[in-house]
This record gives sequence, C-alpha cells and structure tokens, in this order.
Amino acid sequence: MLKARLLPHIYFAYFFLVLAAAFGLLYAMQLLGFGTQLIRPDLVRSLHISLMLYGFVPLMMTLLPFALFDKEGVMKEEGVWYLERFLYLWYIFLVFLIFSLLAGDTRGLPFYDFPYELNAILALAGIFYIIAIFKTIKGYEVKPLWVRVSLVLVIASPFALLLLMNPRYGQVEKMLLGPHGDNTLGMSFALLAIYYLAIKLASPRTVFSTRRHILWQIPLGFYLLSVLYRSFIGSLSYNAEWLLQYLTLLYIPVLYIWWKDAGLKVRKNLTLFISIAAFLFADVEGNILFIPWLRALFHRNDLVVGHAHIAVGIGLLFLALSIIEPFVKVSARRALYLTGMLFLMALVLSISGIEQAGFAVMHTELMWALRVFFGLMFLAGLLFVRSLFSVKRVQGFFRSLRSIDLYNLAGFLSDGVGGILLLLFGSTLYALIDQPFVGGYQTIVFGFVTAVGLVHLLGFLLPAQAHPFALATVILRLVTAAGFFALYKAGVFEWIAYAISGIDLLFVLLYLIFLKDPYEKTHTSQPSFDCSDIRRS
Repeated sequence: MLKARLLPHIYFAYFFLVLAAAFGLLYAMQLLGFGTQLIRPDLVRSLHISLMLYGFVPLMMTLLPFALFDKEGVMKEEGVWYLERFLYLWYIFLVFLIFSLLAGDTRGLPFYDFPYELNAILALAGIFYIIAIFKTIKGYEVKPLWVRVSLVLVIASPFALLLLMNPRYGQVEKMLLGPHGDNTLGMSFALLAIYYLAIKLASPRTVFSTRRHILWQIPLGFYLLSVLYRSFIGSLSYNAEWLLQYLTLLYIPVLYIWWKDAGLKVRKNLTLFISIAAFLFADVEGNILFIPWLRALFHRNDLVVGHAHIAVGIGLLFLALSIIEPFVKVSARRALYLTGMLFLMALVLSISGIEQAGFAVMHTELMWALRVFFGLMFLAGLLFVRSLFSVKRVQGFFRSLRSIDLYNLAGFLSDGVGGILLLLFGSTLYALIDQPFVGGYQTIVFGFVTAVGLVHLLGFLLPAQAHPFALATVILRLVTAAGFFALYKAGVFEWIAYAISGIDLLFVLLYLIFLKDPYEKTHTSQPSFDCSDIRRS
C-alpha cells in the first residue's frame, strides 16, 4: 500500500533534484562568463542551494519513519492520507520558494535565503506530519523508544522552525559572522538521529539495540545550552564555538558502533555506506578547517564549496537515496557513478581553493571549467537510464502509449518544458522573435504555463487519471485562449498573444473532438501505460 502511494511523490520530488542540479550547472557556467544575462548569478546560486537543502533530500528524509512503520507492519491508510497532505504543502512551499528567489526576494543568507514567511507553510505541513504519525503509531501495543523520541522531535520541529528562522530572535541571522560551531553541532546531531533511523531501516536484524549513549548525549546537551545562550544572553566566544565544533568528532564512534550492531554490509547497503563515509569525511575535514589560521585562509573560498559538495551532494543525497531503497532500487553502478562525479567536482574546487589560499599557482578558470564538465556529467547521470534507450524498449514503450498518453506527453513538452525555458531564458527567447520582454507579469504567465504542463505530466505518469487531468488542462487552456485572443484584439499584446491563443485552442479542440469519449468504443479496454519496467531500470 505505502509503496504504491509514495512512488508518484518520489518521482515528483526527483524533479526538484534535477532542477537543483540544473541551477548548479548554470551557476558554474556563469562563473566562467556564460549565461550571466539570463538570471542574476546570486539568484541562481540561491536557487541551487535552496532546492538541494529543501527539495528532494528533506522530502525523502520525512518518509523515513513511515518506511519503518511499514517495515514493522503498523502502517495505516489514514496515516498515509495525512502524509500525502504534508507532501502537498511542501510542494506548495517549493513553488513559492522558486518564484520568490526568481523575483529577487532574498535574505542574503548562505543557507536560508528564501523569505521568512514561507516557513509558515512548512510549519502548517508539520502539523499534518504530526497527525500522520499519531494516526499510524496507534498500531503499536507498546511504542518503541525510537517512536517516542521521534514523536517529541517532530512535535517540537514546527515551533523550533519558526523560532530559529525568525529574523529578530532566531539563530540564522546571528550566523553571518563567526565560526558558528554550535550551528554545525546542531545540524550534525539532527543528521545523527536520521542516520540512526536509516540504519535501523536497513538492518536485517529483528532487534537493533544501541550502546554508548553518552557519545551523543554530550553533544546534544551542549547544543541546547548554546541555543539558550545565543537566544537570551548574547554571542558565543570563539573558544566556545571551537569547543562545540570539536564535539562533532564524538559522532564518529557512534556511527561505527551502530553500523556494526545493525549487521550492515557495504555491498548490500552501498548508498547508506557512501552517505556515512561522506558525513565522517566532512566532519573530520570541517574540524581541520576550523583551526584558526586555516579558517582565515580558506573561509568562503572554493575549498569550502568543495567541502559542501561532499557534505550535501554526497552525504545528504545518498542518505535520502538509502531511505527510498525499499520503494525504488538504486543500482550500485548508478550510485558509484554519481558519487564519482560529485567527488571530482569537490576535488577540482578544493584544488582551486588551495590556489586561492596562496599555496599553489594554477588556472582557477580551468578548475571551474572542469567543475562545469563534471556537473554536466552528474546531471546526465540523474536523467539517463541506460536500459530505457535500447531499441526494443523504446519500441515497446511507444507501442504501449494510448492517444491520451501522447496528448498529455505533447502538452508537457510544449507547456512544461517550454514554460521552464521561458522562466530561465525568457528575455533571450523574446529577443530572438523581436518581441518586448517586460518581466514581472510575464514571469507569472510563464509560471502558469509551466503549471499546465505539470498537470499534463501527472496525467501521463498516472494513466488511470489521464482523462481527468487532461480535462483540467482543457478548462485552463480554454480560458487562456479566450483571454489572450481578447488582449490581442484590444491591442494590449502583439502577435505572440494571438499565437498562444491559437496553440491553446488547438489543444482544446484536439481533446474535445478526438479524445474525449471516442465514438467507436467509449468503454473499451485499452492497453495501459505501465512504467514499471522503466522504473525498475
């Protein structure tokens, strides 16, 4: 039950991962002087980082407790209903985030650059998440310790989110200056709790008990004290920050003990192993870079950016992939390829950082160009499915498509892909056809076009609902066609409005005349579009 309901959400969230990688590639190209007129580089960077930190990765992490509930046989339909509402609200947050950053509404922060008000959407989503957990854990006669601890953390999360992100009282605004070792300690502890659950999920043993609790209790206690001190007293001294940073080294033996106690193997649990290895590497490297004289040389240069690629690109991404493995198998070849590309990106950035610190002489632009190349290869690795492109599979794929599937596919390619291209390259494309580009309202229109394309995509991916989704686009396209025709005739817009009206009207007529309730056999069974083989590949 859970797998069938979550698969569409996993694939939809994967779209945001691809989008994050695409923005990262664009930003890397802008550093070399390409595409700087499309979107401001600082906005592209914010979109890349925000989508990596708030897109696919956290969405998959939120599925972790429910994957465990499903493993332990207590998952309930009612809980899945509330979980899906939580996911819908998170999608809404991501859409608002993207448009806010595209419009230039940023906070100038390294990791939380979107408007603070959007945290209210996440807090509301958190309420549905809490209800989903409460509805599910009723299946336990005696609630395990991990459930009780997770419940406390989940209940506290919406309130902690609004407090820590608050521009006036929160931690975030106070982290622009200083080493922020307490922030590193807190984020690392949050990941440690997720690693515990991920290890428990992957463990083949019926009972998974932990030892040496003092190793994670000490960092937690110090972090809570630092939050209270920053919030109500003042800034921490550098020595205090240093102490809190180095407490993260206690997580190394913790993870080793958990891995051994869970009976995990590298070959069988490759994605989780890659994630833990990257986390530990980033932990040790981060503590080395925290040495004062080294920090002064490397802070905010390319080596730190490379460090972030290890911590987030490998550590967090593969943690998310390990969580969804009960639902979607990640091949070892794909995992190693993506890891290799991310590591090479981090390597060339580290070399560039060493040059920027004055330890070597080399061409920084060459390192940046290599970063672009490896970024392109990484993006291709996210999109490319080798077995999908065999001749027999391609032939079988298209033979299985119905007319309505082809209609939705065409709608997605025209509006979904076209809308994204207009959002990213609108000014350049309008210049090619000698049309005025204003931005503002046109960006809103492009967003609407993209949304129509995404409705088509849902109809294509969910064949049982292909006609309802198509009918929804027909209503939207009819209103759009009539509106643009009227604006063209009134002289408000030029011929581009007339063309848009004609294209939308064509889609409306095609569906109503040829696809809706065909004359010959209204209720005949037609071959269904089955993605199972493609998904498995």
